[in-house]
Amino acid sequence: MSDTKTEFDICAEDRVPVLLHRVDQLWRQLLDHELAHHGLSQAKWRTMAILSLYPEGLIQSELAEELGIEGPSLVAMIDRLSRDEWVERVQCGTDRRCKIIRLTERALPLIDEIRSSAEKLYARTFAEVDVPGVSIPDVERFFIALRDRLFDNLPEKKRQQRRRNLARATAEG
Repeated sequence: MSDTKTEFDICAEDRVPVLLHRVDQLWRQLLDHELAHHGLSQAKWRTMAILSLYPEGLIQSELAEELGIEGPSLVAMIDRLSRDEWVERVQCGTDRRCKIIRLTERALPLIDEIRSSAEKLYARTFAEVDVPGVSIPDVERFFIALRDRLFDNLPEKKRQQRRRNLARATAEG
């Protein structure tokens, strides 16, 4: 192993890529704990939370993209959510091969509770964080700019799909 130190070690615990992953992981674990009384796994509530952004639903490949997983990995999750009557599969009007996955009416009160739990966790967590000279709006603006920059570096096909999903979510919301 070389004795030279690298200027930037992407694997270091105090670097943005690792910090982003760790903060996301901890956030989900805390929200998981908040929602445990519903018997919802992290995979279930995350899937439902994403679907709540798209009232008209998403096709499976779009939902998988939003969740950052492969389409085939999502099938069992959709089956479980469907069996529990949280989501439904609806025939796509333009492509008979596709099913649109969307929340059921039964899921809407639960989505409100997921949002409420997330808001309480957000308020409680951010109230305890105090870094002199750094405001939460500044941090949010930074992450929005970072997200947009990373998005710009995605392959064109992924950018197009994401743009369509965002445009649809904005139009539906």
